Amino acid sequence: MIFFSGFSSRGDPMSMPVRLLLLSVLSFVSMGGCASPYEATDLDGTWLGRDHTINSRGKSLTDKSVKLVVDGNGLVRGTTSWHLVEGDGGDKVDVPVDADSEDIIGVFEPESGEFYLVEMRENGIWRGRMLSRNRLRAFLFQSGEKPVVSTIELERKID
Repeated sequence: MIFFSGFSSRGDPMSMPVRLLLLSVLSFVSMGGCASPYEATDLDGTWLGRDHTINSRGKSLTDKSVKLVVDGNGLVRGTTSWHLVEGDGGDKVDVPVDADSEDIIGVFEPESGEFYLVEMRENGIWRGRMLSRNRLRAFLFQSGEKPVVSTIELERKID
């Protein structure tokens, strides 16, 4: 940058103290973006959304509730539950059902806002990210005999 080049302080309209102050301000502003946008417990709470799913039974649309308890280290325990809106719903053994729930555990990384959850009774894996303190985006995938994939955007339930 030209104002930091080798001008003498006599001929330069920007004196050395002004240049140092400007450099300090620029450094402070650029470092402000380095702070973690979230805390470990920001994922804690109840989240609601509409889930678009495709599995061995076909496509379905469900209303989903995800309840998460997150400790200070980002370790997660919780429950997911869904109610069928349209399509063919099924449980872990492919029995037709209109609703189901699943216990989950996982981990949350506050610096990136990413979280990973695993289902306790099935081999479903969630990968998601906080979009804001009140919005999440997540994907579920499960391979094997009864494959499932889904996508959902969830909003924090405000009590």
